[in-house]
This record gives sequence, C-alpha cells and structure tokens, in this order.
Amino acid sequence: MQKSSYKQLKDCKTELCNLKLMWDLIALINNQFESWKSTLWKDINVEELLGYIQDMDKKCKPTNASNKDIKNYRSFSALIERVKNMATMLPLISDLDSPYMKDRHWNKLMNITGKQVNHKSPNFCLDDLIVLELHKFAEDVSELVEGAQKEDKIENKLNKIQEFWDQQAFEFKEYKEVPILGSLEVIVENLETHSLDLMSMQSSKDSAEFIDRVTLWVNNLKSVEACYTIWVKVQRNWQRLEPIFLCSDDIRQSLPDETKRFEDIDRDFKQVMADAFAEPGVIVACTFEGRLDQLKGFMAEIEACEKALNEYLDQKKMKFARFYFVSDQALLDILSNGTNPEKVDEYLADCFDGMKSLQFIRGPGIPYPAKSANGMISKEGERVPFNDTFHCSGAVENYLTDLEACMQRTLKEILVAAKGTADNWGIETTRQKWLEDYNAQIALLTTQIVWTEETARAFEELEGGSETAMKDYLSVIISRIKALIERVREPNLDDTPGLRVKIITIITIDVHARDIIEMFVAKKIVDAGQFAWQSQLKFYMEKHRENPKEDKKVCIARICDWETYYNYEYVGNCGRLVITPLTDRCYITLTQALNLSMGGAPAGPAGTGKTETTKDLGRALGLQVMVWNCSD
Repeated sequence: MQKSSYKQLKDCKTELCNLKLMWDLIALINNQFESWKSTLWKDINVEELLGYIQDMDKKCKPTNASNKDIKNYRSFSALIERVKNMATMLPLISDLDSPYMKDRHWNKLMNITGKQVNHKSPNFCLDDLIVLELHKFAEDVSELVEGAQKEDKIENKLNKIQEFWDQQAFEFKEYKEVPILGSLEVIVENLETHSLDLMSMQSSKDSAEFIDRVTLWVNNLKSVEACYTIWVKVQRNWQRLEPIFLCSDDIRQSLPDETKRFEDIDRDFKQVMADAFAEPGVIVACTFEGRLDQLKGFMAEIEACEKALNEYLDQKKMKFARFYFVSDQALLDILSNGTNPEKVDEYLADCFDGMKSLQFIRGPGIPYPAKSANGMISKEGERVPFNDTFHCSGAVENYLTDLEACMQRTLKEILVAAKGTADNWGIETTRQKWLEDYNAQIALLTTQIVWTEETARAFEELEGGSETAMKDYLSVIISRIKALIERVREPNLDDTPGLRVKIITIITIDVHARDIIEMFVAKKIVDAGQFAWQSQLKFYMEKHRENPKEDKKVCIARICDWETYYNYEYVGNCGRLVITPLTDRCYITLTQALNLSMGGAPAGPAGTGKTETTKDLGRALGLQVMVWNCSD
C-alpha cells in the first residue's frame, strides 16, 4: 500500500515539537530561577548570576535557528521578558548591597515599590527582592542608591565638623596675670573651610535628612565667627587702653568719667576671660547665652572711651604740633608714660628729625626714671651737650615743647660760638682741627656762612680793583679741601667714624663751593648782583630784623629774592647729597614756590633723588621734613 502524506498530521507533529522545545526552555529557566529564590541576601553572587542570565539570553534569542519557529509564541515572548527583567534586577540588587544603604533608604525603597520586605530578617533572600519588582523602578532605585552614597559623604563630613568643633578649644596666653586669647590661626582657617562646606550642604538636595543638623552647625559657626571677631577687637582695644586709663595719672585726671567707665569694662572683661579660660571650648564659649551681646556692649563702651580719648589727644596735638605726625598708638604710649621720660625717650625719633634720644643724668642717689638730661644723641650716635641741664617735668607735651626750644637754643648758641672761632682759622687753629669741637650740622653751617662772607668779600675786592681776588679765594678753597682730604685719610679716623662722616660731608659741600668759584673765575663774574651768585643758597649771620634789640646775631638763608631764618632743627650727622646743577635748579624752584606761599614737588622717574633732594634742602635750612608715601 502506498504511504500517504497527511499534511495536517505533519503540521501537528511539528507544532508539538516546537511546543516541547519552548516548554523545555521555560521549564529550564523556571527551575533555574526557582533555585535562586532561596539564596540568602548575604550569599547572593550577582556576577555569577549575571553569567547564567547571559547564557539564558543567548538561548532565548529569537534570532537563534532553533527559536525561529517559536519566537512568535506569547509564552516565548513572556519568557524573554522575564529573563530581561531578571537581567535588569540583578545589577540593582548589587547596588542595594551597599554600605551606604541605611534603614531609611530601605523604607524609601519600599515606598517606591509599594511592597514591604523585612531586610533585617536573617531569612531575607533573593525572592524577597524579586517580589519588589525592582525592574519597574530601575531609575528610582539607582537614584536612591546614589543618593545614599552622597548622604553618607555628607553625614561623614558633618560628623567630622562636629567632632572638630566639639574638641576645639581656645588657646590662651597670659597678659598681666589675665588669660587672654592666643593664636586663632587654626580656628579661623577651619571656620572658613567648614562654613563653606555647610553652605554647600544646605544647597544640596541630598542633605534633606540632615538639614536640621546642618542648620544648627551653620548657626553655631556664624555665632563663633561673630563672637571671636568682636572678641579679638575688644581684647586688642582693651590691651591698648588698659595702660592708658589705668596706669596714666594724666589720663585718669583729665578723663575721670571715661576712666570710671573703663574700670567697669576692665573688671567685667577680666571675668569673661576667666570664665572662658575655665570653659575653653570654642562652641561653648561663643554660644554661651548673652556672650555676644556682652562683648558688643564692651565694644560700645570702649568706643565711647576712645572717642573721648581722641578728643583729648587732639588737645595734646594742639599743644605740641609734632604729635600730629606721630601715630595714635605711639602718642598713646607717650602720654601713658608721660611721667617716665626714659620711656618717652624711645619715641623722640618719631617727633624729631635727627634726635634719637636724650643723654640722661644717671648715678647714685638719682631715682629711676631719670628726669634730667645734659645732651641729645642723634640717630647716628652723635652727642650734642646742652649748655644747661634740661629737666623733664610737668605734662609730657609741655616738656617736649621745652625740649624743642632747648634743641633750637642749643644749636643757636653753638653756632654763635662756632662762628666766633671760625674767624680765627689759620691763626689760632686750623679748620680741620676746629671742626672736631662742634657737631656736624653746626660745623657745616658755619663753613657755609664763612664761604658766603668770603665770597662777598672777594666781590667787594673785585669792585675795589683787585682783579685776582676771586682767583686768590679759589686757591684758598682748594687748599682747605686738600687739608680736609689729608685729614680724612689719617688712619686714626677709623676709630671715630662719626668724625669721618662729618669731614666727608663738609668736603662734599666745599667741592660745590669750589665749583661755583671756578665758574665765577671762568665766566669773569665780578658783580655780586648777578644771577650766578644770587641763585646760590647762601647763609648770613645778621641781627634779628624783627627784634633789633637782641644782641646775638641770627642765621639767615637767602636764595634769589627769598630768605628765611634758619630753623635750628637738629638733623644729626646724616651726611649731605652731592650738589649738582640740577640740585641748584630744584632749590631755586622750591624756594620760589615758598616765596609765593605755594608748594612744590620735583617730578621725574623713580629713584632719581626727588625725595632726597627735597629732604636735603630741609636739612640745609634746619627744617623738619615729613615724608608720606601716598600710594600706600
């Protein structure tokens, strides 16, 4: 019998084979998944499971030749979806196995999925996680785990901040047996860093769980910053004013109300410092109830004391004008030590151009501090004796005013004596020996007066018919310079550097005088009224025009049509600049500005001597010159 081909039966057989293939595959995967479900949470090996999933995925691919006939079955599509979901869940499960996941995060996870699990149970297993259907909330779960990691960083940083400030304490040092704040470098540095960190936390959405703690510490550090800032100001001002109001009898008598106010501040501030020393923790000290308001009160009271003190200082400045050019701190130190001239002596260099200190009279039976002086000492160590003993008695501004007058009177008397002996150069003594008896300033000034007189005399002789008068005087000047050069070369001057500087200073000015006379000879200048002579800075000893009854002559400086009395400001043994034609022009311009009641300022590149030239003109006239750098 011929074998028949029954198509329906053949198709049925093929269908059954395909169904068997599909259900075998489903059974294989179901069995695999079922075997995983009981795996405990701590034993889940996600990497291993993902390896099985990859194999399953390969077997379930619709593109496989074996799957081409079953790929359209709904059960097969469901199988593929199930494998895909498991592939999605396993990485999420791996993420959940994170040290950053706390109870609050698991609660959030259950809120997201809408299902409850007991993640703390010892029987917590993979099946419990599968129930959560994590694949439906993949983005939310990833965001939750990432947020947990960020929260952990925030919490750790917050804990470190709290730990630091819980342990941080103020450093103290002793000031007159009172504990005061020491170095704040560590506190300031960490305060700035931690404040920035907390501000960053406040603006982060991941800090919601700690926002109360963050806000608390933001407020704590703000309190610390506000408190220590004003605390340091109060302490600094208290230290500055304490010796003034409590140790200066002059201040206590002049400002009794402010003194009483400061005594109250002093008492309360010392108590605050004692309390802080007993409880040195920064947070405790700065957040103590009422501490900031108390410090603000101290500051207000101190400012009231300072205001009264500044008004008082203005009165002192009006009595001794040089106080205007002294810093307030130096002035307060001067006033607070007014009864101790040896302390005030430390600030004389701030008040006078060349005077550094006084030569006090000390010895057995003379109490400390010494209050009498018999001379002044320059910044270079030159000593100038007073003709009479100077007594530092009374208010400090009064005896400093007397000291200024004593300085000027001493130089004036020395100048008169020096001029009298200078007329005998070459008769009783030589100039190079004569200058040893006088301080550098007066020796130089006398030399300039003599040069002015001798040049004027040479002009008179020229008018009288002596054609060689100026040449003869040039020879005299050259011989005097040579004598000084020989003197400055003597080896014994190595032991007296002040004398060497004095001689070199006189040589410097003498060389300029020689150049002028050489120019007169070369250009045949024969009239004292010519500009070549009138443009030179000249010094004369004449009777006082405003007080003609005064017997002693005074020194007058002239250049062109401007003249002034020499001011006798002691400048010490500081040397002088070489005088060039440009220097002469600067002198003319500046003095003519003064003649017109105006000011003058040399202009030019940096480092060319503008300031030094102006200062040198001041020294030549015996004037105090004050220098400010307005760009600072």
